[in-house]
Amino acid sequence: MMFPWNKMFPFPKEYMKEDIFKQSDVEKLMKKAMGGHLPPNPGKLMQSHDFFEQSFDLLNRVQEKKKQKKKPNFQSDVFETHEDVIVRFPLASEEKLGELVIYHDASTCYLENVPNSGNKQEIKLPCMVKSSGSIAKYKNGILEIRIPKETNNAKTKVPIEIIKPSKKK
Repeated sequence: MMFPWNKMFPFPKEYMKEDIFKQSDVEKLMKKAMGGHLPPNPGKLMQSHDFFEQSFDLLNRVQEKKKQKKKPNFQSDVFETHEDVIVRFPLASEEKLGELVIYHDASTCYLENVPNSGNKQEIKLPCMVKSSGSIAKYKNGILEIRIPKETNNAKTKVPIEIIKPSKKK
């Protein structure tokens, strides 16, 4: 009985010859299969025999690409007093105030068109805040948003039901 190699290995017989696979052909097939995710010079990675060195090198390159794709730099300071949560951030000019949109829910402050038009920022607040009473002031290039803290922490008592096992006879 002969083993059906031709069904297990579906390439034509001329591919079975020794010199048919070229390095460039293999790289093209791999790039096509990997969807272009291989590094531009895979031979460079294979020169080092240290797996961890290769892994960290690849990880560093991926992180560098992610840093380059990030949104424009936006820095804000968030802190709380006894009564308020305060969000402060620099604003390039007073003219920017006209296109700036600020709103919040109980746990997040949302900013639109800052630092540039079309940008959106979400700032997590350190505690629950009230839905009304917020104010914003602009002075010396800094916008300060004061949001009153939610101080009414309603508590609900939870009843406990005791279930006793039934006796079987």
